[in-house]
Amino acid sequence: MKDPVDLVLCEPAPFLFGVNGHFTVTDGSSVWIVVVTCEAMRATASPPEASLSRLVQFADNYLDMAERALSRGEDQDGKIWIFERHVLSRPGGAHLAHVRLTDLRSI
Repeated sequence: MKDPVDLVLCEPAPFLFGVNGHFTVTDGSSVWIVVVTCEAMRATASPPEASLSRLVQFADNYLDMAERALSRGEDQDGKIWIFERHVLSRPGGAHLAHVRLTDLRSI
C-alpha cells in the first residue's frame, strides 16, 4: 500500500460520458480521471439513480473512495475507477450521507 493521497477536484467540472460519471482530481503534481460507474451511482443512495446530479451531490464521497483506491495502487492508465463494490464496502454501505460540495463552486 502506498502513502495516503490527498486529492482535490479540478477542471473540467464533473460530467457524464455514456452511462458513467467522470471528474478530474489532482494531488498537485499529477492528474487522474475518476470514473464512477452507473452501478456505483445507483448504489449510493435511494432511489437508485445514475445522473449528473447524483455524481455532483456525492462527489466528496467518490473522492474519498478514489483516494483509497489510489493509495492501494488501483489507478489504471490515469484513471481511478469507482465500482459498486467500493460504495457498498464503505461504512454505511449504500445510502451515504449527503455532503454538499464546496470545491465545485470554484470550478
